[in-house]
Amino acid sequence: MAMTAHDTAGATRLLVVIADGVRPDVLAEEMNHGNLPAMARLRDRGGMYEVSTSFPSVTGPAYAPFVMGRHPAHVGMPGLRWFDRSRSLRLSHGQSRSYSGVDIWHVDGDLDTDRPTLYDLVQPSLAGMMMIARGATEGRVGRGVGWSLRAAYAHFRGNMADWRHTEQAAAAEFMRRFERTAPRLSMLGLLSPDKLAHKFGSHSEIVRTSIRDVDDAIARAQAIATRGGWIDSLRIWVTGDHGHAPVSQHDDMHGWLSSLGHRVLAHPKLGVRNADVALMVGGNAMAHVYLDPAERTRRWWPSLAAKWQRVLDGLISRESTGLVAVAEDQHTVRVHSAQQGSATVSRTRAGHDGRWNYVTTDGDPLQIGGTLRDLDAVAAWDACSESPYPDALVQLTSLMPSSRGGDIVVSAAKGWDLRSRFEPTPHVSTHGGLLREQMMVPLILDAAPARAPQRTSDVVPSALELFGIDPGPHGFDGRSFL
Repeated sequence: MAMTAHDTAGATRLLVVIADGVRPDVLAEEMNHGNLPAMARLRDRGGMYEVSTSFPSVTGPAYAPFVMGRHPAHVGMPGLRWFDRSRSLRLSHGQSRSYSGVDIWHVDGDLDTDRPTLYDLVQPSLAGMMMIARGATEGRVGRGVGWSLRAAYAHFRGNMADWRHTEQAAAAEFMRRFERTAPRLSMLGLLSPDKLAHKFGSHSEIVRTSIRDVDDAIARAQAIATRGGWIDSLRIWVTGDHGHAPVSQHDDMHGWLSSLGHRVLAHPKLGVRNADVALMVGGNAMAHVYLDPAERTRRWWPSLAAKWQRVLDGLISRESTGLVAVAEDQHTVRVHSAQQGSATVSRTRAGHDGRWNYVTTDGDPLQIGGTLRDLDAVAAWDACSESPYPDALVQLTSLMPSSRGGDIVVSAAKGWDLRSRFEPTPHVSTHGGLLREQMMVPLILDAAPARAPQRTSDVVPSALELFGIDPGPHGFDGRSFL
């Protein structure tokens, strides 16, 4: 891609580094042990915070908050895997998506074109190994055919050493462009910690070693800026897209649905004719269940219950299930737990004026203490801050009513995930669900904020304030921490 000439002398620059799948506690331990000196210096200048990501807590969708300032379903990306009722795309067999395969080339096109990315708003901009890269003017390293084929070959063979070597080569190319163009905005994603955590566990030594790759990248960027004479204008923030949680039991949801007599379309078995259920598992601790997928528009649960209540009841009672949710209308979600009962979550008003209600009927499935009403976005986050399901009020009402979301959404119970077959790497750690270990991620800032950050969606409005850029009419789900 041809580089664009820009005069950025003296301009503020921001490098956002995504430590994919890194747990806040592991990151803190490594800094405290002296193994991550570059990040420790940033933390000492500004601070490290634990913030909530989006649901589903999985690579791809969870990049939307810190690239677009919006929860993923709000910009058309409801999951790592999802089913597109409304259209069929070339190379997307059976209207399905799986961004861990060839569908990664559909990511930027699937996103709402009316919503700009941070790359669009801050230019010149550079992206490296980012799942969302639309608008980057100085290159999208790691998203070309060559890089994608190398990464896919390593991923589907389960060869983590090859994956890490490919990523290190891409990071080196990113640094060459970073030095050559000195962009105002740079975003670099490093995915090896996540890949390795699935296979070896999030606290393993090999994962800790891969986190040092993140620290090395930050140190290289600082050295480049020092040589170029613009280190004083470079700001660096580090965040994560999702957490990780140990998993020892893998539910075969595909097999269970089939045992009920349903024809199930699910990755990688997409050639199912006349399917009546499309199962899309991502992470693998969450699942979208699309009912009657041949229908081109989604319906609300009251119109589905007569035919599908047996499936909903069965999912609620399964040992692997933590929470099950359905959308009763475009504003109201019903959430169920076999142990904690049911409640409704509703959202009134839109954008920054949103208000949330939580009404318990025969239990408290989110375990936040009972009925709560008229909460703004900050109070809604605070209400869930000590519960097993961080930010659940906001996340459920963002995902469930979306036109691309499943008719039933499942978040797995602790110790479980929902995909027992077809994984190239047997998982000992998982993510994707609403549980705390999967939803909480680190945010390291190089200067003290005006307030404690809460969500990864706070990154975009904060970056725009840092640059002094008016976001115009574009609303965000986050708010500036500056």
